[in-house]
Amino acid sequence: MSALAARTNLPDDLCGDTKYRLVEAAGPLFAEKGVKQTTVREICERACVRNIAAINYHFGSKDGLYAEAIRNAFTCDLARTGLPQPPADLPPEVQLRRFIAGMVRHMVGDLSQPWQTQLLLRELLEPSEVGRALVHDFIRPVNEILWGILRQVLPAGIDERRLHLIGFSIVGQCLYHRVARAVVVEVVGPVEHAAYTPEVLAEHIAAFSLAALGLDSPGGLHLPIATGGANAVPDAEGRGA
Repeated sequence: MSALAARTNLPDDLCGDTKYRLVEAAGPLFAEKGVKQTTVREICERACVRNIAAINYHFGSKDGLYAEAIRNAFTCDLARTGLPQPPADLPPEVQLRRFIAGMVRHMVGDLSQPWQTQLLLRELLEPSEVGRALVHDFIRPVNEILWGILRQVLPAGIDERRLHLIGFSIVGQCLYHRVARAVVVEVVGPVEHAAYTPEVLAEHIAAFSLAALGLDSPGGLHLPIATGGANAVPDAEGRGA
């Protein structure tokens, strides 16, 4: 195994592709340090590329390389989870549940933190000029799916700003359990947090959101966490409720 393959997990047969090597070497650095704090020299050293002009040759600039890394991250992310787009022939309430389930799986279903995921989270928290240009290609389509579902369940003629805010509120609940995961663990403790599976979170967010939209079934919120037995959320001392 070559030195590059050992550092970047690239197969040896791909380590000769300079452009690909630069993206795979730069991605983890951008994810860890941000584009401003990452130098072209360290990218080239990590990629085993001797000529630092290679970045300008292949991408035009360091920002061009960053844009390619963001594009790569979005593409890999979509390939892993796909767009959360439920079949259009389902009832809108079911579509909303399916959409939320897909979003939660996307956010918390894989916590392995590959550099692509780390880079996307950094871009969400600290948007760059380069990243903003890619929002229309990757992030807006997901919102369009959600807004389309909400138009079916909300009153006809709802103000677009109101529609957008409702959509952001739903996505925000899903995103919170990814970006604030460490804080949530500290607040409720690791034992209770272990019961917050993607299925539990998706059902809770769906029930909460449907109730807020006036679409809850009779009897109020139906939280998926039982009050006793094997599925109960443990208390601070690890006992079931």
